[in-house]
Amino acid sequence: MRTHVFADMMGYGRLVESRPAEEVVRFLVAYDRVVRGALPSKRAEVDRAADVFHLVFSMPSEAVLTAIKIAEAVGRHNERNPDLVMRVKYGIEAGQTVFQGSRYVGSAVITAFLLKSRAQHGQILVGEAVAALLRTAKIGRMRDLGAWRLANGQVLHVHEARPPDLDVATTLETDRFLSALLFTDIVGSTASAASTGDKGWRDLVERHHQVIRAELQRHRGVEVDTAGDGFYATFGTPSWAIDCAVAIRSRVREVGVDVRIGIHVGECEIVAGKVGGIAVSLGSRVMAHAGAGEILVSQTVRDLMTGSGLQFVDRGQVSLKGVPGDWTLYALELTDAPTPRA
Repeated sequence: MRTHVFADMMGYGRLVESRPAEEVVRFLVAYDRVVRGALPSKRAEVDRAADVFHLVFSMPSEAVLTAIKIAEAVGRHNERNPDLVMRVKYGIEAGQTVFQGSRYVGSAVITAFLLKSRAQHGQILVGEAVAALLRTAKIGRMRDLGAWRLANGQVLHVHEARPPDLDVATTLETDRFLSALLFTDIVGSTASAASTGDKGWRDLVERHHQVIRAELQRHRGVEVDTAGDGFYATFGTPSWAIDCAVAIRSRVREVGVDVRIGIHVGECEIVAGKVGGIAVSLGSRVMAHAGAGEILVSQTVRDLMTGSGLQFVDRGQVSLKGVPGDWTLYALELTDAPTPRA
């Protein structure tokens, strides 16, 4: 899962047509120096085609803060060099993309590019997936611009990123990482324990644990914690977490229990030796709203899975204990015999 940033110098075509080649080269060298000088060292993949930079980050917060830093650097350059004024616009979106040939492809790349095309000079337009991922992160101000129709017909809720009140350089050095979070819990565990007796319940829980650990290993999940009859695990992408959830739901029924599952994606940090942060609390709260055999996901997950072919049912807005604001949850539509995707 990557966050994609496009930075585009406006008026480049007219510049090439109206200015001598030496002056065009001078513009591009200055532009390249300004953009690369604002990048966090060794933490961004960079691709450039003439006047357009494509920057790829593993963290959405770093992507947004870097775009802000570039915009501020462009402003300083323009003040110092009135004869080399640059007009740069930006688009940012996150999602699951793949590297093919020499570039990344996927809906997030297209959306970020189209957002860039709609931006004005100095404006940083952010897609709904990035806005959702950063909803609880204090990295800056997001101005809600409402729903826009992009050039490809896609209707997207767009935000504009504004500079944060805190120090950008300090925030960029924070040791945070993006992760898909999966929580499970046995439904009706108290009643089951009473009906099966202590030994029967211990055997049942042990088989349940074996099944879930096997599926976590098969789907590249990392077990973080086990509390009683529940699991908490992390994944590199939301699609891995969803595939694992579907498999767990099916296999634990063979054991004789039903589980509720919640999935969220967000920025995490290491707290007391474990993956923690508000995103973890949010994922746990999402699971608590699920029913027997249900896989609930946050809107962040639903937005990131756009174009995946998966179907989600809107379960409405809820208040999540300890998490500010209202959150829309979605249930993954499942058949009786789900077929994991490749």
